[in-house]
Amino acid sequence: MTLLDVNSSYSIPADRLTLGVNNATMPLPDNVPEYHRHRMSQFYRLILSYGDFKHAKVIAQYILAEKLHAKYPGEMTNLLQALNCSMVMAYARPFSGNSGAIPDLPARYLKILTPEEREIHKEVLFDRNKYMAHTDAEAVDLEPVRLQVEHTREVLIPLVADRLAPLDEQATKHFMSAAAKLLQKVVEERHAQEPDFIQYFRVAGPYTLFGATD
Repeated sequence: MTLLDVNSSYSIPADRLTLGVNNATMPLPDNVPEYHRHRMSQFYRLILSYGDFKHAKVIAQYILAEKLHAKYPGEMTNLLQALNCSMVMAYARPFSGNSGAIPDLPARYLKILTPEEREIHKEVLFDRNKYMAHTDAEAVDLEPVRLQVEHTREVLIPLVADRLAPLDEQATKHFMSAAAKLLQKVVEERHAQEPDFIQYFRVAGPYTLFGATD
């Protein structure tokens, strides 16, 4: 069986997907022996992380190639904020405190990152946890203040941190490098572990993978 490589554009049609995004609904095959179940749950995380890191890397590449930072703030504000949020959410998924059947990637994966990349990693997880996936009132420094516009009229204005502020250009370069390294690492780990688990998965025909064919 051939594994997907780092640059593969292969995708399974949406109506044929068998693995849900909810960890709680992703059971392991029934025929997996008990001594393999924990390792296989980590193997599932490798499979899922491939898509997460690939998406993060591709979005970062696009942002840099299109020089979106040069037009921020300005005409590219909304696009850059949206793409930044997308790549941050994707990158953070393997490290987001997953408590279901599929655990987080082990911290040892971060050893391949440079000190600069680890700092970006921390910043990205903070942004994901405090600004994007949730709204933390303390993290955003929320402070409603009164603005007096007339002698008899006041307007309440919330002072708040910019939760959608994207990574700057240099940080995005470090981010892309980190995502690329982690992508390569999960591919290598999957190559190494797949022989131990392939026997437990069902055989799928062309229709299951590609849908109806002529």
